[in-house]
Amino acid sequence: MKKNKIVYVLRLFVSAIILICCFLAFTTTFSYFAKFFSLQLGPQIASLAISFSVTVLISALVILILTFLFGRFYCSVICPLGILQNFINFFSLKNSKNYKNMIKTRYTIAAIVFGALFFGWAVGFKILDPYTNFGLIASSIFTPLFSLITKSADYKFTASTLIISLIPFIILIFLVLFKRRFFCTAICPVGTVLGLTSKYGLFRLNLNDTCIKCGACFRGCPTGSINIKDKKIDNELCIRCLKCLSVCPKQAISFAILQKSKEEKSFIQSRRNFILGSMLVISGVAVGVGSVIVKGKNILKNKIRAILPPGAKNYARLSLKCTSCQLCVAVCPNKVIHPRDFNHSTIYMDYSKNHCKYDCNNCSKVCPTGALEKISLEQKQKLRIGMAKINRELCIGCGICVFKCPAKALSLDEKRVLQFDGSKCIGCGACQVNCPQKAIEIVALMEQATI
Repeated sequence: MKKNKIVYVLRLFVSAIILICCFLAFTTTFSYFAKFFSLQLGPQIASLAISFSVTVLISALVILILTFLFGRFYCSVICPLGILQNFINFFSLKNSKNYKNMIKTRYTIAAIVFGALFFGWAVGFKILDPYTNFGLIASSIFTPLFSLITKSADYKFTASTLIISLIPFIILIFLVLFKRRFFCTAICPVGTVLGLTSKYGLFRLNLNDTCIKCGACFRGCPTGSINIKDKKIDNELCIRCLKCLSVCPKQAISFAILQKSKEEKSFIQSRRNFILGSMLVISGVAVGVGSVIVKGKNILKNKIRAILPPGAKNYARLSLKCTSCQLCVAVCPNKVIHPRDFNHSTIYMDYSKNHCKYDCNNCSKVCPTGALEKISLEQKQKLRIGMAKINRELCIGCGICVFKCPAKALSLDEKRVLQFDGSKCIGCGACQVNCPQKAIEIVALMEQATI
């Protein structure tokens, strides 16, 4: 009993440390903390859908193998949104109850989300991916508060970004307070994959014959996966929070390799489930293909309204593949990358207060999905993301822009007339920000290109 409590407390401690590190990744510009998100299964799946990587594939397989061996520890120890729900759960207004295993709903959602994702549209991840939702909450709600308290960052606060971020946060709080971990067990597509892996896993939680049906484990279970009457645990829903082990007075809950019982589903039922699952996957693929075609056409019709971060390539690609997790927003030292709002369907750059730092490629390094291609600093310094446009009527030939331009695209002739070499311009915005007359503006391009 005492040993189980120690393990439970240790799990809480590790989860708290990981949650703090996740918040620091979004409230500071240190890319060190952001590297943690390369371990997140959601971004790994999105990255594989965008561009195949052996390293990412191995990381995803390691998580799935560990889940197969020991269950959904990921949801309580690694997933930041899952950990956040655990802490919100301390204020839950409801005791646990047996929640229905909503297989059809869960599998349908996962099929549509992954079908759309693997055919080029990450809209499902923008809405339902746990990592992305944590990014929305952390960067648009807690980051401004952190910046206000510490006075350490120039964060652009807008009502639209706050509303977009508050919606998932309010919904999450409501679900946890009244339905506990309903999001993880019935909605989350990543949780569905982990649950399916855990369901047929090697070591599964079970209730043995020493159980006295006191209900202590049942009342504390956040997923409602414990059936006291039949002495069964639904390992597909169980997120391995380990609270049941810590409260059981008889140590009747343990990990074991379970044999197939006589109550296991028949071959016919399994075949029906397989057919149903296949139909759901096909439906998801169909939705994905259709949505990509429709959405792609609409995007191409829209005019480019803003500069995009280095590695985005073009507006259509970024809008389809970016999940809007906002990690790039958090690590940008000059705070020129901003989250999507009512006027922008994806992240964008704003040079009204600052410019894109010439010797920085943080956004490219930390993007967990590959929506921003990973490019070296040297490649970034040769990448054109915009083009300077000079208003000759406003220019007074002061030369400040010449001094500030890191690409040496600007110069003054003998008569102090500003000369511009477009072949060297990379669109970093240093000239626009530093021009006292506001005579220079960086305009967006249809396609980013190497100079």
